[in-house]
Amino acid sequence: MHLRPVLFILAALSAGSATAGSPAPHYHLAPITIPGANGVYVADINEAGQAVGYYVDADFANQAFLFDGQQVITLARPAGRDEAMATAINDLGQIVGYATTITDDGAQTTALLWDAAQPDSYVVIGDDQANKLDPADINNAGVVVGLASQDGAFRAFSWSAAGGLVDDGVPPNGPDTQAYWSAINDAGTIVGGWNAIFAASHATTGTFGMPGILPIAAGVDDVASMAHGIDEGGTAVGEMDIASDGHAVPVVFQGGIATEIPGALLGLSTGAAYGINATGTIVGRAQDFATLSFKAFVYADGVAYDLLAQCDDDAGFPYLLKAAAINDHGVIVGVGRVGDFEVGSFIATPIGDDSIFDDGFDG
Repeated sequence: MHLRPVLFILAALSAGSATAGSPAPHYHLAPITIPGANGVYVADINEAGQAVGYYVDADFANQAFLFDGQQVITLARPAGRDEAMATAINDLGQIVGYATTITDDGAQTTALLWDAAQPDSYVVIGDDQANKLDPADINNAGVVVGLASQDGAFRAFSWSAAGGLVDDGVPPNGPDTQAYWSAINDAGTIVGGWNAIFAASHATTGTFGMPGILPIAAGVDDVASMAHGIDEGGTAVGEMDIASDGHAVPVVFQGGIATEIPGALLGLSTGAAYGINATGTIVGRAQDFATLSFKAFVYADGVAYDLLAQCDDDAGFPYLLKAAAINDHGVIVGVGRVGDFEVGSFIATPIGDDSIFDDGFDG
């Protein structure tokens, strides 16, 4: 989920060091296990600890799932669709995603709204194959945002039960411009990106119910950038090539300014921030594709940490690929490597009592 305001975040980022006396965060790491799955990809978590995503089944088809904290439940999909993915869940248990089938005429896509209380049913969103919808997020008012594929080009969309489907379009940046929303908060502020076809993305913002897709911060249209998440006060997180050297770094977007998250690269070359919670804790990933090195990071009280190094056990993950989302309780979900080629998902729960750790704990 995308959460409440963080009033102190710029000061913390500028300081680049821990608040005096703040302890390092510690977590219990556990896998989200689905027997027989060939990969598990979690996307989001809400305040109740319910998480959603998709897994690859025994036939290598993607299936949307809900993790309720104890078990994984496969979400229903239309009979005419072979695969499904869940992308976000709000605090009311409303889940969004989509189901697809590949045919000789291309992909047939149906956007779906599920309820965690009734995972065996769904509501179709905008059932029009001229506007193939890929929902990215849903806020607590039930407003859904994402991208619509029209003739192979992407346009930003929003949807609500009261107003139906709205084509939010693209910014006025030329005939090849595409746009997509990534996240929306309860105030109706939306963030995302635009790009020319086959070109780098640029971070954007808008407001639900109002026309216009705008740059989220100064300079975002000049270099590669993207906004991935937003809190209730309008502070967004994402990535940006701030140094104009071809290396995007994790950033915070606030007040029209992009600020690098200090230390979040963890010694690697590029990265991105994906989620922020009410205390200003930010999660994301650092990576170096040249060496195939990846780390999930958590940024708390002015310091960035390798998430795996702050956990009580590796839970079978040689390394973590990405911390995807965090809720107000500080619970983090993400994905990690569990085999040579297989991806698994994890849930990292904060631990308050350091006494449980072995003397060799790295943190």
